[in-house]
Amino acid sequence: MRQLYSREWRARIADALADAAAGKGPSMGTLKMDADYSEAYAWLWNDTIRDFVIDGPTAWIARDLFGSKAVNFYYDQIFIKGPQSNHPTPWHHDFTFWPLEGDQILSLWTSLDPVDAESSALEFIAGSHRWPQRFRAIAADGSDISTEKGLSPLPDIDHARDKYQVLSWSVEPGDALIFHALTLHGARGNASADNARRAITTRWCGDDVTYRPSGIPFPYPHGLTKGDTLKGTFFPRIWPEVDEAALAPRFRGPIMPDMTLLDKEVRRFTTAREEALESSAAAP
Repeated sequence: MRQLYSREWRARIADALADAAAGKGPSMGTLKMDADYSEAYAWLWNDTIRDFVIDGPTAWIARDLFGSKAVNFYYDQIFIKGPQSNHPTPWHHDFTFWPLEGDQILSLWTSLDPVDAESSALEFIAGSHRWPQRFRAIAADGSDISTEKGLSPLPDIDHARDKYQVLSWSVEPGDALIFHALTLHGARGNASADNARRAITTRWCGDDVTYRPSGIPFPYPHGLTKGDTLKGTFFPRIWPEVDEAALAPRFRGPIMPDMTLLDKEVRRFTTAREEALESSAAAP
């Protein structure tokens, strides 16, 4: 979608991303590699990103695409690639990272900088959201963080690009890319000598999405159990009306991670990851 976000939103988001990269938040979900930076859950402490989620146009776009009765927010993620970054984003689909079931799950990605494939615009494999496979979760640093058994290894797309329909778009600030949680995607490094690629993604869910206990650690007490629909402070309904009661704790101020819960979640994640890796190694 061309020019989805106004100049005012872009200016505000630029300041918010600068605050995150400067370490002004709790640094949960942070990954740093040289000049590259990634951060998750910034909406829980940064008021600009909170307002972007609640007051921006994204929930309306998700509603139109889903055709659902309600739209809930999942989380935000910041991605910054510094000039001349030689760190590509590995091919992956998001679904196997997340504790979710359902089809109405999308990401909406926007860059604050003009980008093309050489300066780390996203690339997609057309139609891959319809493939039957569920692929192993490969993190930005290339590590396998799968927590489920029986996931397929990713195909070697970069050495067989002619076998796939690889799609990519040059984007300008304010443009947005919208894609399904099962769409395989990745990005090259940033070949620009002078300009960073500053981007933010928000994740959204429709009526058919439920919680499943798996995926990466979530250091906040959401209270959901297997099969629950998304709700509450950490997965709030944004459309057709904002669930102000659920969001009241966030309106009162930043919400910090629960470190006791985080420790428990990390232990769960580590055990599940080790079991998944052992299962994969033992498979014929």
